[in-house]
Amino acid sequence: MLLSSLLGFVAVVMLLILIVVGVMWIGKPWVIQWIKGTAGILLLFGGFLLVYSGVDLYSYKQANGIQPAVTISTYKVGDQTFDLSLVDEEGNEQRYIVKGDQWQLDFRLLRWTGPIDSLAAAPVYRIDRLSGRYLSLEQERTAERTVYGLGQGGWIDVWSVLKEKGFWLKPEMGSAVFMPLVNGATFAVTVSAKGVEAEAMNDVAAKALDSNW
Repeated sequence: MLLSSLLGFVAVVMLLILIVVGVMWIGKPWVIQWIKGTAGILLLFGGFLLVYSGVDLYSYKQANGIQPAVTISTYKVGDQTFDLSLVDEEGNEQRYIVKGDQWQLDFRLLRWTGPIDSLAAAPVYRIDRLSGRYLSLEQERTAERTVYGLGQGGWIDVWSVLKEKGFWLKPEMGSAVFMPLVNGATFAVTVSAKGVEAEAMNDVAAKALDSNW
């Protein structure tokens, strides 16, 4: 799995750094010790960067393409105002007030590319943003917009770093297409190797999709 291999790589590199630093600092003359001590400090700094990168990677989840990453239920609480319930695959619930006629959920994805693509076809993901949209162009321009940043990464943003200097780990943005805001509708959002997909989970949602699409 991509997530476990990434975290395992960070742990192995950090262990090697600690071993190298230990060899450098034990039983050497003071001048050589000072030179190697400086190198050791730089290695430790690099190790700490790896640890913080691992903390950020730990906020991602492995996509399986079967179980929904998030289940979303919408409840009308006012004119073009809805209470959205987001339940992740562990059963944790978060609620947000969204204004508009449609909602969209954005994800950050990381996937292998190049010669090691076959090691893990399914990406890892992290929910990035929830937003609402009005169907009326005039409202979209002038009415109150709803945007929630949902990312909970660490001190180092691995996704942004890879965006600038990616290697064989490719950062992508995935989005569930805009879905209708309807009272009592429930949708499932699934992340797989194909990307992000949203589908109706009850009759209210299915009817809303049929009438809007």
